[in-house]
Amino acid sequence: METLVKISPRIDEFENNVHHFWKRTINGVTFSFVHVKVSRLGQPYMGVSRMDTGALVRCSCPRSDCPFAV
Repeated sequence: METLVKISPRIDEFENNVHHFWKRTINGVTFSFVHVKVSRLGQPYMGVSRMDTGALVRCSCPRSDCPFAV
C-alpha cells in the first residue's frame, strides 16, 4: 500500500545571489529550506529544518566534519 504524501506549494520564497529560501508543508509539518548557492566552503549546499522544533533534518554540507552532512 502506498503512503500518500501531501506537499504544499512553496511559500515565503526569497532568492538573492547567495541564498534561496522557502518554506513548504509536508504532511502537516512546515519545513524551512535554504539553498546556499555561494558558500565559504567552496561548494553549494542545502539544509532543511523543521519549523516547529527548529531541528535540522537534512543537510548536504560539503564539510567532512559536519555532523549533519548527508
